[in-house]
Amino acid sequence: MSSQLPSFLRIELLSDATFSRGGGTPGVVDIEVEHDDYGLPFIGGRTVRGLLRDAWLSMHRYFPELEPAAVRVLGKNRALDESCRLRVGDALLPAPVREAVRRAVERREPSPLPPETILAALTSIRYQTAEERETGAPAEVTLRSSRVVLRGLFFDARLTWLSDGAPADPASAAEDRRLLALCALAVRHGGMLRNRGRGHLRVTLDGDLELTRRWAGGAA
Repeated sequence: MSSQLPSFLRIELLSDATFSRGGGTPGVVDIEVEHDDYGLPFIGGRTVRGLLRDAWLSMHRYFPELEPAAVRVLGKNRALDESCRLRVGDALLPAPVREAVRRAVERREPSPLPPETILAALTSIRYQTAEERETGAPAEVTLRSSRVVLRGLFFDARLTWLSDGAPADPASAAEDRRLLALCALAVRHGGMLRNRGRGHLRVTLDGDLELTRRWAGGAA
Protein backbone atom coordinates (compact mmCIF):
# COMPACT_ATOMS: atom_id res chain seq x y z
CA MET A 1 0.00 0.00 0.00
CA SER A 2 1.40 3.40 -1.00
CA SER A 3 2.32 5.94 1.68
CA GLN A 4 2.37 8.85 -0.80
CA LEU A 5 0.90 12.03 0.63
CA PRO A 6 -0.36 15.03 -1.40
CA SER A 7 1.87 18.11 -1.54
CA PHE A 8 -0.68 20.80 -2.36
CA LEU A 9 -4.36 21.57 -2.39
CA ARG A 10 -5.88 23.22 -5.48
CA ILE A 11 -8.92 25.47 -5.14
CA GLU A 12 -10.68 26.32 -8.40
CA LEU A 13 -13.29 29.06 -8.55
CA LEU A 14 -16.32 27.76 -10.43
CA SER A 15 -18.09 31.04 -9.72
CA ASP A 16 -17.03 34.49 -8.55
CA ALA A 17 -16.04 34.41 -4.88
CA THR A 18 -15.48 36.82 -2.00
CA PHE A 19 -12.95 35.74 0.61
CA SER A 20 -13.11 38.88 2.72
CA ARG A 21 -10.19 40.48 4.54
CA GLY A 22 -12.58 41.67 7.26
CA GLY A 23 -13.18 45.22 6.03
CA GLY A 24 -13.49 47.43 3.01
CA THR A 25 -11.43 49.91 1.01
CA PRO A 26 -12.72 53.43 1.74
CA GLY A 27 -14.25 55.03 -1.31
CA VAL A 28 -14.00 51.83 -3.35
CA VAL A 29 -15.81 48.85 -1.81
CA ASP A 30 -17.53 48.01 1.48
CA ILE A 31 -16.26 44.40 1.47
CA GLU A 32 -12.71 43.85 0.24
CA VAL A 33 -11.08 40.53 -0.68
CA GLU A 34 -7.81 39.24 0.72
CA HIS A 35 -4.92 40.40 -1.46
CA ASP A 36 -1.19 41.01 -1.09
CA ASP A 37 0.93 44.12 -1.64
CA TYR A 38 1.08 43.39 -5.38
CA GLY A 39 -2.70 43.33 -5.72
CA LEU A 40 -2.87 39.55 -6.08
CA PRO A 41 -5.86 37.86 -4.40
CA PHE A 42 -5.21 34.88 -2.14
CA ILE A 43 -7.04 32.67 0.36
CA GLY A 44 -5.52 32.46 3.83
CA GLY A 45 -4.31 29.11 5.11
CA ARG A 46 -6.53 29.34 8.19
CA THR A 47 -9.54 29.87 5.95
CA VAL A 48 -8.62 26.82 3.86
CA ARG A 49 -8.18 24.69 6.98
CA GLY A 50 -11.55 25.92 8.24
CA LEU A 51 -13.23 24.78 5.03
CA LEU A 52 -11.70 21.31 5.40
CA ARG A 53 -12.69 21.05 9.05
CA ASP A 54 -16.27 22.17 8.35
CA ALA A 55 -16.47 19.55 5.62
CA TRP A 56 -15.33 16.84 8.02
CA LEU A 57 -17.79 17.90 10.73
CA SER A 58 -20.60 17.57 8.18
CA MET A 59 -19.71 13.97 7.33
CA HIS A 60 -17.82 12.48 10.28
CA ARG A 61 -20.72 10.35 11.50
CA TYR A 62 -20.55 8.36 8.27
CA PHE A 63 -16.84 7.55 8.59
CA PRO A 64 -16.20 6.59 12.23
CA GLU A 65 -13.18 4.55 11.18
CA LEU A 66 -11.43 7.77 10.09
CA GLU A 67 -11.73 9.60 13.42
CA PRO A 68 -8.09 8.84 14.38
CA ALA A 69 -6.96 10.15 11.00
CA ALA A 70 -9.04 13.30 11.49
CA VAL A 71 -7.27 14.00 14.78
CA ARG A 72 -3.87 13.46 13.14
CA VAL A 73 -4.63 15.56 10.06
CA LEU A 74 -7.01 18.28 11.29
CA GLY A 75 -6.44 18.24 15.04
CA LYS A 76 -8.91 17.82 17.86
CA ASN A 77 -12.18 19.71 17.68
CA ARG A 78 -11.96 23.12 19.39
CA ALA A 79 -8.33 22.50 20.38
CA LEU A 80 -6.26 25.66 20.71
CA ASP A 81 -2.90 24.00 20.15
CA GLU A 82 -1.37 22.90 16.83
CA SER A 83 -1.26 19.19 17.62
CA CYS A 84 -2.07 17.95 14.11
CA ARG A 85 0.61 16.90 11.63
CA LEU A 86 -0.70 18.84 8.63
CA ARG A 87 0.10 22.49 7.98
CA VAL A 88 -1.87 24.29 5.27
CA GLY A 89 -0.26 27.30 3.61
CA ASP A 90 -1.99 30.26 2.01
CA ALA A 91 -3.70 29.43 -1.28
CA LEU A 92 -1.87 31.47 -3.93
CA LEU A 93 -2.17 32.08 -7.64
CA PRO A 94 0.27 30.09 -9.83
CA ALA A 95 3.95 30.96 -9.38
CA PRO A 96 4.47 32.19 -12.99
CA VAL A 97 1.60 34.66 -12.55
CA ARG A 98 2.97 35.91 -9.24
CA GLU A 99 6.46 36.34 -10.69
CA ALA A 100 5.21 38.22 -13.75
CA VAL A 101 3.16 40.55 -11.58
CA ARG A 102 6.06 41.13 -9.19
CA ARG A 103 8.29 42.19 -12.07
CA ALA A 104 5.62 44.47 -13.52
CA VAL A 105 5.00 46.20 -10.20
CA GLU A 106 8.70 46.58 -9.27
CA ARG A 107 10.06 47.61 -12.68
CA ARG A 108 11.37 51.11 -13.31
CA GLU A 109 11.09 51.27 -17.11
CA PRO A 110 8.51 51.51 -18.47
CA SER A 111 6.53 52.88 -15.56
CA PRO A 112 5.59 50.26 -12.94
CA LEU A 113 2.14 48.75 -12.93
CA PRO A 114 0.11 49.86 -9.89
CA PRO A 115 -1.11 47.05 -7.60
CA GLU A 116 -4.59 48.55 -7.87
CA THR A 117 -4.54 47.78 -11.60
CA ILE A 118 -3.57 44.16 -10.91
CA LEU A 119 -6.37 43.77 -8.39
CA ALA A 120 -8.91 45.33 -10.75
CA ALA A 121 -7.87 42.97 -13.57
CA LEU A 122 -8.49 39.85 -11.45
CA THR A 123 -11.62 40.99 -9.68
CA SER A 124 -14.88 42.82 -10.15
CA ILE A 125 -17.26 44.78 -7.92
CA ARG A 126 -20.80 43.63 -7.23
CA TYR A 127 -23.61 45.64 -5.69
CA GLN A 128 -26.55 44.44 -3.66
CA THR A 129 -29.28 45.95 -1.53
CA ALA A 130 -31.78 44.67 1.01
CA GLU A 131 -35.46 44.45 0.12
CA GLU A 132 -38.46 45.74 2.03
CA ARG A 133 -40.35 42.67 3.29
CA GLU A 134 -43.78 44.13 2.63
CA THR A 135 -43.23 45.60 -0.81
CA GLY A 136 -40.18 43.81 -2.19
CA ALA A 137 -38.73 47.18 -3.18
CA PRO A 138 -35.10 48.05 -2.44
CA ALA A 139 -34.72 49.29 1.12
CA GLU A 140 -33.30 52.76 1.56
CA VAL A 141 -29.64 53.27 2.50
CA THR A 142 -28.79 49.56 2.17
CA LEU A 143 -26.76 49.55 -1.05
CA ARG A 144 -23.44 47.82 -0.38
CA SER A 145 -20.58 46.91 -2.66
CA SER A 146 -18.28 43.91 -2.44
CA ARG A 147 -15.32 42.79 -4.49
CA VAL A 148 -15.33 39.34 -6.06
CA VAL A 149 -12.44 37.29 -7.42
CA LEU A 150 -13.34 36.18 -10.93
CA ARG A 151 -14.34 32.62 -11.68
CA GLY A 152 -11.89 30.51 -13.64
CA LEU A 153 -8.92 31.38 -11.44
CA PHE A 154 -7.32 28.75 -9.24
CA PHE A 155 -5.16 28.85 -6.13
CA ASP A 156 -2.69 26.32 -4.72
CA ALA A 157 -2.09 25.85 -1.00
CA ARG A 158 1.09 24.05 0.02
CA LEU A 159 0.64 21.07 2.34
CA THR A 160 3.40 20.35 4.85
CA TRP A 161 3.33 17.03 6.69
CA LEU A 162 5.26 17.09 9.95
CA SER A 163 7.40 14.09 10.75
CA ASP A 164 6.64 14.15 14.50
CA GLY A 165 3.73 11.85 15.17
CA ALA A 166 3.68 10.60 11.59
CA PRO A 167 1.91 7.30 10.96
CA ALA A 168 4.25 4.35 11.48
CA ASP A 169 2.87 2.33 8.59
CA PRO A 170 1.56 2.90 5.04
CA ALA A 171 -1.98 1.93 6.10
CA SER A 172 -2.19 4.89 8.49
CA ALA A 173 -0.78 7.22 5.85
CA ALA A 174 -3.45 5.97 3.43
CA GLU A 175 -6.13 6.76 6.02
CA ASP A 176 -4.77 10.30 6.41
CA ARG A 177 -4.77 10.73 2.66
CA ARG A 178 -8.30 9.35 2.33
CA LEU A 179 -9.55 11.66 5.09
CA LEU A 180 -8.10 14.71 3.35
CA ALA A 181 -9.42 13.64 -0.05
CA LEU A 182 -12.94 13.20 1.32
CA CYS A 183 -12.82 16.63 2.93
CA ALA A 184 -11.52 18.23 -0.26
CA LEU A 185 -14.32 16.75 -2.37
CA ALA A 186 -16.91 17.79 0.20
CA VAL A 187 -15.89 21.45 0.05
CA ARG A 188 -18.27 22.93 -2.50
CA HIS A 189 -18.65 26.55 -1.36
CA GLY A 190 -16.58 29.12 0.48
CA GLY A 191 -16.34 32.81 1.24
CA MET A 192 -19.07 35.37 1.81
CA LEU A 193 -22.52 35.62 0.20
CA ARG A 194 -22.67 31.94 -0.69
CA ASN A 195 -26.46 32.12 -0.61
CA ARG A 196 -26.26 34.63 -3.47
CA GLY A 197 -24.52 32.22 -5.81
CA ARG A 198 -20.93 33.11 -4.98
CA GLY A 199 -18.03 30.96 -3.91
CA HIS A 200 -18.75 27.73 -5.78
CA LEU A 201 -15.49 25.78 -5.51
CA ARG A 202 -13.76 22.63 -6.70
CA VAL A 203 -11.02 21.41 -4.35
CA THR A 204 -8.57 18.67 -5.34
CA LEU A 205 -5.35 17.14 -4.04
CA ASP A 206 -2.30 17.81 -6.19
CA GLY A 207 -4.64 19.40 -8.74
CA ASP A 208 -5.93 16.02 -9.93
CA LEU A 209 -9.68 15.38 -9.59
CA GLU A 210 -9.59 11.71 -10.61
CA LEU A 211 -6.68 10.99 -8.27
CA THR A 212 -8.52 12.72 -5.45
CA ARG A 213 -11.57 10.57 -6.09
CA ARG A 214 -9.47 7.41 -6.06
CA TRP A 215 -7.79 8.40 -2.82
CA ALA A 216 -11.18 9.22 -1.28
CA GLY A 217 -12.29 5.69 -2.16
CA GLY A 218 -9.26 4.24 -0.40
CA ALA A 219 -7.18 3.42 -3.49
CA ALA A 220 -3.42 3.11 -3.07
